[in-house]
Amino acid sequence: MERVMLPCESDAIECFVQQNYNGSERPELLVLKFPGTAGRAERSTAFPTSMLESKRSAIWTWNPPGYGASSGQASLSSMACAASDFWTAVTQRQAGPETSIWLCGNSLGCASVLHIAATHAPDPSRTGLILRNPPPLRRVIKRAAKPYPHFGLINPVVADLCDSMDTMKTAGKVNLPAVILQSELDTLVPIDFQNEMLEQYGGPFRKVVMRGLDHDGLATEHHESQIGESIRWLWKYTGHGNILDQPKNK
Repeated sequence: MERVMLPCESDAIECFVQQNYNGSERPELLVLKFPGTAGRAERSTAFPTSMLESKRSAIWTWNPPGYGASSGQASLSSMACAASDFWTAVTQRQAGPETSIWLCGNSLGCASVLHIAATHAPDPSRTGLILRNPPPLRRVIKRAAKPYPHFGLINPVVADLCDSMDTMKTAGKVNLPAVILQSELDTLVPIDFQNEMLEQYGGPFRKVVMRGLDHDGLATEHHESQIGESIRWLWKYTGHGNILDQPKNK
């Protein structure tokens, strides 16, 4: 894994890069990963490329503004701007005309993914999403604050949530194929919250419900078998362009 400080228009972004090939060739698959609040780029794994047969691939995982060695302030608005810069810088640097691009988000990282997908309108025949426990942020913030005194003070914060990171608004603007990974027993982003947001999603998707797992639970071999099948579906959709529009898997 290689550490890269990526200069962008807004701030410097710390990234960790994994490639399974040498040389200056463009990858067949380029993955941009956006961890959740507790995640760190330096702990990134080879998922999802580890679930595909040998493909020339590169994985770029970021630390958002204010995390790790990335400069800037940790806020939703700065995260949205930096995510766009990250997308532009990495795709210009590594993507070729035949490169498939996947955006992979976990929890809060899904908001950055949907912002990029809605704003930059990538080619749906070459671009896909992988979203784990995608949150409707307004509902999640209110639910997290409810047990505490002065709960009503959170309302102005929710009202000021920027549209670019409001997944209930960005999801409907996205027409890319997606794999949705849902923890069945998620106590932070309950599965019915996730499903409410997915009702707005504009593209075809396949769900994998990971039975028995909480928000950050580790997938078992049984889950990985189901996940791998969906990952291969996404590759067929974005890597070969040989699957026509399919209905949402609700």
